[in-house]
Amino acid sequence: MTIDPESGIERTMGLWGGTSLIVGCIVGTGIFSNGGSVLTLVGSPGMAMFMWLFGGVLAYFGGFSYTEWSLMIPESGGDTPYLEYAYKSPRQFFSFLYCFGRVLLVHTGYSAALSTVVGIYLTYAFPLSDSLKPYAEWVTKGIAVVAMTLVFLLCAFSNKVATKTTSIITILKIGMVLFVAVSGAAFALGAFPSVKRPVNPGGVFAGTSTNPSDYASAIFKVAFAYDGWSMLSTSVGELKDPLRNIPRAIIGGVTIVTTLYIAANLSYFAALSAIEIKSTEAVLAAEFASRLYGDFFGRKVMALLILVSAFGSCLGITFGASRVVMEAGRRGFMPFSHHLAQVHPRFGTPFAALLFHYLISLVLIVVPPGQDTFFFLVDATGWPVWVLYTITLVGLLVVRFREPAKDRLFKVWIVCPLVVIATGIFLSVLPFFKGGSTTYAALVGAGLMISALPAYYWIVYRRLPKREPAIPASEEYAKKALSS
Repeated sequence: MTIDPESGIERTMGLWGGTSLIVGCIVGTGIFSNGGSVLTLVGSPGMAMFMWLFGGVLAYFGGFSYTEWSLMIPESGGDTPYLEYAYKSPRQFFSFLYCFGRVLLVHTGYSAALSTVVGIYLTYAFPLSDSLKPYAEWVTKGIAVVAMTLVFLLCAFSNKVATKTTSIITILKIGMVLFVAVSGAAFALGAFPSVKRPVNPGGVFAGTSTNPSDYASAIFKVAFAYDGWSMLSTSVGELKDPLRNIPRAIIGGVTIVTTLYIAANLSYFAALSAIEIKSTEAVLAAEFASRLYGDFFGRKVMALLILVSAFGSCLGITFGASRVVMEAGRRGFMPFSHHLAQVHPRFGTPFAALLFHYLISLVLIVVPPGQDTFFFLVDATGWPVWVLYTITLVGLLVVRFREPAKDRLFKVWIVCPLVVIATGIFLSVLPFFKGGSTTYAALVGAGLMISALPAYYWIVYRRLPKREPAIPASEEYAKKALSS
């Protein structure tokens, strides 16, 4: 049995486990839900496809950049150790900011959004009776609470059960997206002769938006569908043979997802008109299946499969998020840090960290008003996600220039982090000029990040003793840790 010396958690994750964590976290609901809203924002099928292709390129560039970080500092805990090493001053500020944003909004917001989608699709598959329709919002939220509770139970008592369940659901997800892609290709080649072919007058780029803020919102939604390429960094310490498996898992996972996403979107446009896609809201894949296979398959079978997909993503994100909470506890950033930093002596899981994540996720499920909780949480979490990605990859360039002679086990092409940084700056600025719910959601995310400033002053600057980065990012250390 091999134990990660930093976290104290057993290394149980192989290559497929790492790949399935990435694929499982990425393929949740975005590819099944966000196509209509992306098309509405950019205006034309051609530009919508370009957005999905750009999202895949962005995931590749971000994944390659995080590979350099992961092989330089092979610790679990997400970006926390990277930021601590990259930015020497103010001491631990950016690592605290990362933990604050990820723990309180980003990871918990994702879990809440995905749990909410479980409720949306369950009520889509089994419509509420007339007597319950006035309470539809609370029925959906109640289902989301049950889903989140089941995720917590699966993660809390066994790491192996959590990773194996994620792997099984990931296989199902790949099968689902393949099913959409193959069905669309068959339809385009003449199958389903009784189904009416869609008409899109004016060409594939007709109606393309010229408003930059529309593209910022569209990239947010596409990025949500692709987000998860960085999740392996939360659990690097639990990966077997990380020197070999980190780059293979990231490249393999992103390749699988990008190929499937492009194929699935082509299938949607083959079977549904642009007007129909725009009107689908969060049930695009189910409407696609209904068109080709009938209402029972689309409204029941496909909806339930998407529900399972959302549940699997919530499981993967919760698994990784708990490691970030644990790392924040180890550094004294959290209330009850001593407890949050502990591995349960019997279960071998970060039980207290999982419980903390679970409780905050419940708050985000229940508190936001209205039935559009999913779309609000996507927008609200998008702003801090891209601010934090930008800070982390700027930190990678800082280390590059500060330590140019360092031998690195993996050195990413510098264009990769630069493209992600440029995208992050664009996504951090444009939402504030769009107005409406997008600006409101960005303000919520920005407000949370700003509230980290007094929290940092009180928790870190005044109370915590000065400390050097826990991990020296040396080739010798990395090789030793990666070979353990």
